[in-house]
Amino acid sequence: MKLLNKSVGLLACIGIIAIGSAWVSARSQGFGPSAAGSLAELTAEVRQLRVVVQDAGRNQVQIQALNISLTAQHSRLSQVSARLDKADEELRVASAKTQDFSKTLSEAQAELARATTESDRRHLQDVVAEFKATVDRLGADENQIRTRQMELFNSFRAEEARWIELVSKLDEILKR
Repeated sequence: MKLLNKSVGLLACIGIIAIGSAWVSARSQGFGPSAAGSLAELTAEVRQLRVVVQDAGRNQVQIQALNISLTAQHSRLSQVSARLDKADEELRVASAKTQDFSKTLSEAQAELARATTESDRRHLQDVVAEFKATVDRLGADENQIRTRQMELFNSFRAEEARWIELVSKLDEILKR
């Protein structure tokens, strides 16, 4: 809400500046009072000023609408960014688990190769089978997280593109 109040104040200042610059522009183009000070010249100047004020009002409304859109878009961008950061962390953790279990599986397979008794061999085969299943499950989980991360990244890029488009529209209005 504070951001909105600041934005409204900023937009009001921009509107005042636009009106003032239009007034100066109009005066420099010969719309100021002449030495004769005729009523026709005064009427023309008032009409020109009315046009400038109407244009400034339209620009102010457009800027306010874009400000609201920018605020909403910034919120969406922040939300997607937070979800992407969370997915990055989940992927880091899942990848570390997969690597740890893969290492443990390799150690169990090496131990199985060194087993000398049939009972040790059977026990180690069961252990290796469990570790393989766990590594496969962890790998599948990791791939799901990677897929979700890529979807979130694409979503972030789309939201970022919308943000850039809104900023460009605001720049256009401010350059008028």
